[in-house]
Amino acid sequence: MSLKDKCWVAFENEDHKEAVHLLPLVKEPNKIKRRYAWDNTSLLHLSSRYGWLDVTKDLITKYHCDPHERDGVDWTCLHWAAEGNHVDVMRYLIDECHCDPMAVNRWGWTPLHFAAEGNQVDVMRYLIDEGHCDPKVPGNNGNTVLHRVAEHGSLDFTKYLINHHHCDPMATNNEGETVLHRAARHIDTVKYLINECHCDPMATDSHNRTILHKAAVRNSPDVIKYLINEWNHDPMAVDSEGQTPLHCAAAGWGCSAAAEYLLSTGKCDPLAKDNKGRTPFKLAKEKGETDTLSVLKKFGGIKSSHPIDSYVNVLLVGNPGAGKSTLSQVINDKATGSIVLGS
Repeated sequence: MSLKDKCWVAFENEDHKEAVHLLPLVKEPNKIKRRYAWDNTSLLHLSSRYGWLDVTKDLITKYHCDPHERDGVDWTCLHWAAEGNHVDVMRYLIDECHCDPMAVNRWGWTPLHFAAEGNQVDVMRYLIDEGHCDPKVPGNNGNTVLHRVAEHGSLDFTKYLINHHHCDPMATNNEGETVLHRAARHIDTVKYLINECHCDPMATDSHNRTILHKAAVRNSPDVIKYLINEWNHDPMAVDSEGQTPLHCAAAGWGCSAAAEYLLSTGKCDPLAKDNKGRTPFKLAKEKGETDTLSVLKKFGGIKSSHPIDSYVNVLLVGNPGAGKSTLSQVINDKATGSIVLGS
């Protein structure tokens, strides 16, 4: 293995001691570029990502690495440092090397977007408060920093962006998603956006998906419960593909808790078909979601479509007069019926 290859491996493996040892032995380390996350990644990109301030300074001042260089998808050293949550490296790159904190990559993301994606609060505060970065600038997909922060459930920083920097909680991205859509995994953020920011809990995106659809695909039964009980969300609402929230939960990764809660309400039809004729059971089967399949199989005796309540009473409970409240008990019953859910 050549010295250049050994040096790259030391950086790739985040071996600071070996990297420091090998750098003086390598000819033109500024020309060492390989594929890491993306093509054309340099040693300087990696040292920025790891927060190696000493190595970063040496690469620039001693080995003539370009602090403005970009990798194969136009990430700058600042993007890499933001991803790693390294304020000291970013401060050096901005203050001493005059790197642009508003530089965008191929997808229109600034370092601030990267920090928001990783919920790197220290970097976000630095870039906004000291770097004077504009948190309202969207990426190419229309997502603002607020969309990203809300998605990751950082309630304090969500409040900070709205209250101190006047970020718009009603802003929509290219898919028509509001900040509330992106926050659908986190009950505290959802309640804040609805109750204090007056976001519309009935908003739909460009595909006619409600917040309830989003909560289902994000496996958030507490948000689902809140939307149904407090805001009268319809669990049988369909999006542009004819899918209900139960379809979304069935097709989502690891969304069995959401599917179970939706079924326990007695308001969902597990036999409902989307525009392509697929039931929730069929979607879960196609995706290999075994936990969700197990939940759906508990409802294997249902052979009905609307209205679901009366059939649940007769077929599962055996009592035409029994109310929907019995269904929550049925879902926990270990007895299984024949699987007739559109398999």
